[in-house]
Amino acid sequence: MPLVTSDQAAEISLKQDGIIPDVIDSFQSKTMLMVSYGNGKEVALGNKLAVADTQHTPQVSFQSDSPDDKYTLIMTDPDAPSRTNPKFREWRHWVVSNISGSASDFQPAKVSQGTELTPYMGPAPPGGSGPHRYVFLLYKQVGGAHVTALTTPLGDKRQSFKAKQFSGQAHLELVGANYFFAENA
Repeated sequence: MPLVTSDQAAEISLKQDGIIPDVIDSFQSKTMLMVSYGNGKEVALGNKLAVADTQHTPQVSFQSDSPDDKYTLIMTDPDAPSRTNPKFREWRHWVVSNISGSASDFQPAKVSQGTELTPYMGPAPPGGSGPHRYVFLLYKQVGGAHVTALTTPLGDKRQSFKAKQFSGQAHLELVGANYFFAENA
């Protein structure tokens, strides 16, 4: 039996649940993105969490290459209003930019740890719409990152956001991803 690395397991999971290609293209993971809502409610590549347990801003941690690096975190729902009818794909739940690489544990909602472009909004899938995928994406802000795109508020419209398009315009490099499922029956 061939050995599967954690990076390969993540990619297999992201493809299996359609995040690749619905939200992102295939990429080389460079860090493990750990997301915790506390009390043992950890995001773990497609596990299920209760909507009620995900309404507060989670703790996010990752390993940085350098303390001088800056990162952008995005949380998005590609299944709005449902996976079978994703006419509002993607729903932008949270965007934080200019996160310092020196922080191994951070709460991006705190301005001192980054610039919150979109305040955190917990999952609120419509009743009966089935399970929604809530995807966390961590991007490294590379040398040519467009500072304007990373410091300008994105506006009030949260629907029809495209993480792939935003990251391309801002010259961000995807380095980590994680996700969970939640639904309102």
